Amino acid sequence: MHPIWFHLFGYPIHLYAVLIATGFVVGIWMAARYGERVGYDRDLILDLCWWILVAGLVGARVLFIVVNWDQYYYPCVDFEHFNALYPDDSITEPDCTRLLRFWNGGLVFLGGVLGAILVIIWFMRRERLPMLPMADVLIPSLAIGQFFGRLGCLAAGCCWGKPTDLSWGIEFPARSMAFHQHLQQGLLASGATHSLSLHPTQLYDAMVGIVLFGVLTWIRQRKRYHGQVFVWWLFLYPLARSTIELFRGDSDRGFVFEWINEPLNSFLGLPPGSVTLLSTSQLISLGIMASAAVLMLRARPRRLTAAEGEP
Repeated sequence: MHPIWFHLFGYPIHLYAVLIATGFVVGIWMAARYGERVGYDRDLILDLCWWILVAGLVGARVLFIVVNWDQYYYPCVDFEHFNALYPDDSITEPDCTRLLRFWNGGLVFLGGVLGAILVIIWFMRRERLPMLPMADVLIPSLAIGQFFGRLGCLAAGCCWGKPTDLSWGIEFPARSMAFHQHLQQGLLASGATHSLSLHPTQLYDAMVGIVLFGVLTWIRQRKRYHGQVFVWWLFLYPLARSTIELFRGDSDRGFVFEWINEPLNSFLGLPPGSVTLLSTSQLISLGIMASAAVLMLRARPRRLTAAEGEP
């Protein structure tokens, strides 16, 4: 965990924000480079990527605020009620700036994806171009962005995992959110200087991003119909995300309902009482996977003709 990289003229430069920005820059560069190779105008792709950047950040932030509504609404309009709900985080005056401080953590990746998909549909309709070929160009860049974004989560100390005794478990310092949660739950002895050893779920998700980038790039080179790369991402990432959710331990995640499967917890080496289903992200993932499965069944794999290639 290393939330602040350095100070510039007295202002902290948050590593979380730097890594997210790096993911966007690398992803946009890769998309523009490949897009030009298959016939797209570079300025068109850069224009679209700008809108994706805005919609992705807004969508990711909005979904996080919706899931953790009481931590953002009450500090702004009724801080006394917030203090009653969270006495350890009490404030002395209304604070509406929490809505904007995403650099401290507080973005839901799937919310960003939904925002990006909506803006791609809008943009391509405005330009009177088909969406699916462009989606195939862009989607591997999303996987690269995921890699850098999850490293940012590790730097910020958010999205941590459940306790583990595995050799690759990581510990967070006393100032971290994980430490604070463990302290509130009575899991730490008096005078503890770090959290329990936890699953590095941020690194799990970052590794998924790298693997997906390789798989999607391979599919893109061999695709037989427009949208094939995009549809495979819609199936593979939610599957991986739902699995990683089993190892997530941060209490800020919203749950539609809580179902505990102790045999599965024992098999995975998770603490007794760990919630198996159903987090908000798992629900969204299941919906996306179902949509991808339908699209796969409806698609008729065939070789693209020259006329059906990229513009």
